[in-house]
Amino acid sequence: MSKDEAKSQEATISDLSELKTIQDELINRGDGKYVQPLKPHDEKYIKKQISRDMAICLVFVYKHYRYSENIKPTDYFSKKVLLQYLKSFRNITRNFHKLKYWDLICPMPTSPTEIIYKRGWYGLTENGIAFVQKEIGLPKYAFIWNDFAYEHQTNPYVMITDLINEDELEELLKP
Repeated sequence: MSKDEAKSQEATISDLSELKTIQDELINRGDGKYVQPLKPHDEKYIKKQISRDMAICLVFVYKHYRYSENIKPTDYFSKKVLLQYLKSFRNITRNFHKLKYWDLICPMPTSPTEIIYKRGWYGLTENGIAFVQKEIGLPKYAFIWNDFAYEHQTNPYVMITDLINEDELEELLKP
């Protein structure tokens, strides 16, 4: 879709019911692929824990956004670019995509009118920035089914300094 086509599809929505109708239409167009489905009662969640390796990856994503020139907070990059300084540490980067379960990164949308994401491309969220800056804590565990986080165990909460030592974090955050 060209920029002109996308502009011709832009509209200002002032009525809440119209917005709801458009949202429902977009969700239906995605055929459920990117929309969180209802979990069947007989299915079990997979319990995932936020790890030190994931926190290290998040710090490098944060550094990319903070220290690179001409980058806006709304930009998206490939995993390869975001984690370019960790490419020789495959064991650290293999769970990078799971940061989305805590809303620390988000996949890149590819269509203004449909729910479709570009595989392997991510952006940094406000929660990701706040977590690295030690402004918020996160639930330690997320309960996953079908690649969606359905619940979080709110106790215990972790701060980034629980995952990465304070001195090491300061060293990692240097440009």
